[in-house]
Amino acid sequence: MKDLIQGRRPYYVTAAMVAAELNQTLGCCKEINLTASNAQAASARIGSAALGFKALTHYIDELAGYTKKAANDINQLAGDASKLATQTARTALALSHFHLAQRKAADARYHASMNEAIEQTEHSLSEQEQQFQRILDRMQGQLADLKQSLRGATALASICRVEACRIDSRSQAIFVDVANKVDTVAAQIRQRVDRAISLFDSH
Repeated sequence: MKDLIQGRRPYYVTAAMVAAELNQTLGCCKEINLTASNAQAASARIGSAALGFKALTHYIDELAGYTKKAANDINQLAGDASKLATQTARTALALSHFHLAQRKAADARYHASMNEAIEQTEHSLSEQEQQFQRILDRMQGQLADLKQSLRGATALASICRVEACRIDSRSQAIFVDVANKVDTVAAQIRQRVDRAISLFDSH
């Protein structure tokens, strides 16, 4: 809760902003899924000449599925972070009230009776802050994994183009469009992921 005291952007706000960035990728995932479906349909029409490309549609689908799952997982973690931040704020507030009451009752006979409650509250606050940090670490780890996975999208698009060149020239345009779509949409997702990572880096 030091972020609130020192006027910095609270980490739970950063978590929500990261989730918002990743939510934007869900539309991109739908585009990739549609692209894979179009490629499968085109491959089926052409037949054996497009077998190589047909095999690649599985990887295009996989890319979309992985990205969608990562976005949903990070969104869930952001929700958990928000709930935990609320609990932590309440615990920190309770602790400050305890300390204030103890200071005011410094000369009272019951002064020491608050020690146990203060220690328990301090322990709870410490545990909540550690749990919150673990959630943030998981979010950052998943973002790094997603970024690493997206690096393969460029290679996948290149392989799609190579396979497109092996298909009859009359049908090549369809598959080149698929390769370009994979490249473009993957770049859009990478941009969102980079923005999400920068939110943590700039905190």
